[in-house]
Amino acid sequence: MKKFLSTLIVGLFVFSTVSYAQNQQSAQNPIKKNPSFWYGPKVGVDLLTPTVDQDEITAQVKSNYQIGFFLQFGRTFYFQPEFYYRTHKENYGNANDEVTVNTLKVPMMFGVRLLNLKVVSAHLMAGPTASFLLKESVTDPDRKKSNFALQAGGGVDVLGFITLDVRYSVDINSTTNEQIRQLGWDSGVNVTLGIKLR
Repeated sequence: MKKFLSTLIVGLFVFSTVSYAQNQQSAQNPIKKNPSFWYGPKVGVDLLTPTVDQDEITAQVKSNYQIGFFLQFGRTFYFQPEFYYRTHKENYGNANDEVTVNTLKVPMMFGVRLLNLKVVSAHLMAGPTASFLLKESVTDPDRKKSNFALQAGGGVDVLGFITLDVRYSVDINSTTNEQIRQLGWDSGVNVTLGIKLR
């Protein structure tokens, strides 16, 4: 965990430096007025079982969803914190017992824009995600009050204001290094859709 925190701090420093340099360059070149800050609403879903079957996707969306907002700082390189209120349902005890769990989900993404065709642009991103338990319909003493994961993926921006991301997740635990070496991103696929405002 200490190594992870050290890496995160270094990453924050690097991205802050790049963002500062971009702002300085923008100040010296007043003709270029591309924005370096966006914000907006976002909705998403965690597909615990990746599939292309429409019925199964619909069932998973009904059982878990998230709604929130994001902030984005930077142009080519950027830092993107997100905040979601997530609701998901799971079985507890007997298979017929269903529990509704509400959590606060906070991804901290670091990204880079790879391609910009004006109408469509593409990006890659990765970073840590924290989830904090807010409420559960049935109290489970074994349920963790907080959980941490790593996410990595990519996405596209369409027409400059519609943003779509697809990310894979892996839980941070004692087997994290082994999972990453084996590309064991087995904690599901996160899909989010948002609107970029400025």
